[in-house]
Amino acid sequence: MMYVCIKCGFSTAKWNGKCPQCFEWNTFEEREGTVSKKKGIATMANISILVRANEIKEVKQYRMATGFGELDRVLGGGISKGAVTLIGGDPGIGKSTLLIQILSHVASQGLTVVYVSGEESVSQVNSRLRRVSTDLPQNLFIAAENDVEQIINALSLQEIDFVVIDSIHALNDQEIEGTAGGMSQLKNVTQRLTHWAKKKNVGMFLVGQVTKEGIVAGPKNVEHIVDTVVYLEKIGSENARVVRTVKNRFGEVGEVGFLEMTTRGFIDKKDYSKMLVADETLELPGGALGMTMQGTRPLVVHIQTLINDSIFAIPRRVVEGFSKNKIEVLAAVITKRVPKVYVDKKDIFLKVNGGITVKDSGVDLAVVAAILSAITNIPFKEHIFIGEVGLLGEVKSTPSFEMRVKEAKKLGFKNIITYKTIKNIKELVS
Repeated sequence: MMYVCIKCGFSTAKWNGKCPQCFEWNTFEEREGTVSKKKGIATMANISILVRANEIKEVKQYRMATGFGELDRVLGGGISKGAVTLIGGDPGIGKSTLLIQILSHVASQGLTVVYVSGEESVSQVNSRLRRVSTDLPQNLFIAAENDVEQIINALSLQEIDFVVIDSIHALNDQEIEGTAGGMSQLKNVTQRLTHWAKKKNVGMFLVGQVTKEGIVAGPKNVEHIVDTVVYLEKIGSENARVVRTVKNRFGEVGEVGFLEMTTRGFIDKKDYSKMLVADETLELPGGALGMTMQGTRPLVVHIQTLINDSIFAIPRRVVEGFSKNKIEVLAAVITKRVPKVYVDKKDIFLKVNGGITVKDSGVDLAVVAAILSAITNIPFKEHIFIGEVGLLGEVKSTPSFEMRVKEAKKLGFKNIITYKTIKNIKELVS
């Protein structure tokens, strides 16, 4: 006999109150098997886990459309049976509404689906469902439960194709100490649900709450357990949302899709290209348009700047949506490389319109243009800037350059400023 920690898998011949590896209390369970001479390594008796590779039957991966082309793009073609997806986002951003719409669409295709809520009652979920779906399928079920054991038992009573758990932070396992949403509870609940989904070949969505830093709350290994991690975020206008992947075993990581919230729920957002542009301010000095890449999608961004004479020994650099260090570098390059333009003693306030964060070197030229426009008080009308700026002031190409230029032409821009148009940023002043 041996004792195995259900949290980390550490094995020992003697029972311990506290695991010496993960330091959790009362996590050892008695199992049949033997412990080898190497401390903490267990071998189960009479159990073979080895399978010949040439004897394994190839299983064709099943894909089901979610009803949203933008979300299918992010997930790598749709949702898969047996795959577990964790979706995070701020409270009230629309996670539950989106998943209810997905389940309603999947159920309309003849599949059996379940929505399990740990935060709302059955009547509350049903009210939300009726708001986004006019026709309620017979094979769409709702449950309100917090105990993961009860949930798994209920789901195992019938054949199910897809299930949503909303949310893992509201569930608890009675066999594990700690409150719901705690580190030990979160890890155990996620492991049990994921194990059940893969064993039963059921597609599963897990909803997770996020911290103020914008990541799923709890231990990082929760994201390691699941197959796909998706975030739903606000972008641009109040009703626009971006779906972004940070982990995907079945598709591209970093891909994005755009959705729009309406009174009837979410719809695909087709006009995403210019949604971050404040059209009414384009003719004012201090702004410039650039082209950034969101996943494999080119997106027009509006850079706005305000330049003031500084009253401090060290000028302020107040930046929103862009790297502050990069602004310091570009400001130094402008002072050094552009004749009669000095920003070393000026405060710079810079914002990327629409509330997104840009980490793309291809927007450097747009940032420089916005700063120069604010200093010279001359607007860049109907221009868009694509390119990276070096320390010598030279304008360089950028990844996905042709795709950016193609999108700019598609949107009707005539004055596309790139490294093919100018060689150095000092040419922007002339």
